[in-house]
Amino acid sequence: MKKQLSVVVPSRNGLPILKKYLPAILREAAAVPAEVIVVDDCSDDGTSERLPLLFPEVTVLKRTGNPGFCHAVNLGMSRAEGNFLMLLNNDTVPSKGSFRMLVEKLDQSGDNIAVVVPSINRPDGSDDGSYRWAFRRGLAVTGENISGEDYPSGACAVWKRSAWEKLEGFSTAYAPIYWEDTDLGVRMHRAGYAMKRCTDTVIEHAHAATMGSSLKSETLRERNRFIFMDRNCSTAKQRFSRAVWLPLHFAVSILSGNRAFVDGYRSYRNWKREIS
Repeated sequence: MKKQLSVVVPSRNGLPILKKYLPAILREAAAVPAEVIVVDDCSDDGTSERLPLLFPEVTVLKRTGNPGFCHAVNLGMSRAEGNFLMLLNNDTVPSKGSFRMLVEKLDQSGDNIAVVVPSINRPDGSDDGSYRWAFRRGLAVTGENISGEDYPSGACAVWKRSAWEKLEGFSTAYAPIYWEDTDLGVRMHRAGYAMKRCTDTVIEHAHAATMGSSLKSETLRERNRFIFMDRNCSTAKQRFSRAVWLPLHFAVSILSGNRAFVDGYRSYRNWKREIS
């Protein structure tokens, strides 16, 4: 029988994380009911072989080649059966009744609502679901308490299939990870869609349990920030602001020892040369 909701969980070398967090996800999926798809994103920890033995009710899709969060999510969504598509990180704990509440909220929303986002609590107390993005002092920035445009979090969001397919999912320009959800939010608004919050539904998010906060991961964030700006911050005023502020950002980064910003810009320039 076709499920109303499909839950897509991308995972890269996350077998220990899945063992810890999948039981709560499966509990909520059973209450809808929903199918759960884990996309093994080029892992070498035996996820594809061992997960079906541990959780036979889960569908496992294995990717090979170069890992990429965007690729894994797009693959999972393309194989999903539900009219509603949930993107859910592998290090999340949904509260009781959360999946059902999110589906009901989205089902009852107007045609212009593409996606519903719950409260997504990080360990530092912030709500990932309330993040917005803005262009400030020559840079695209995201944060919980800034005045800007909302976007659906890559940690947890429930999409109408029709909207996800119209927007064609995540852009692969951001592979392997970071800023793809912000980019999708921009495209969502430009297409005339909006997102709705469901703040009385809570998802606990360990945050960065897979990627961590190493220099490598922070450099990726910075590289993709510049890719995002190329795609979404290209007005004459924004280009001028970027030219004025960028030297100062470099100087501050060098003086403060922020290698990620400088290395990320270099990586972005390499990316530009490769695609030109």
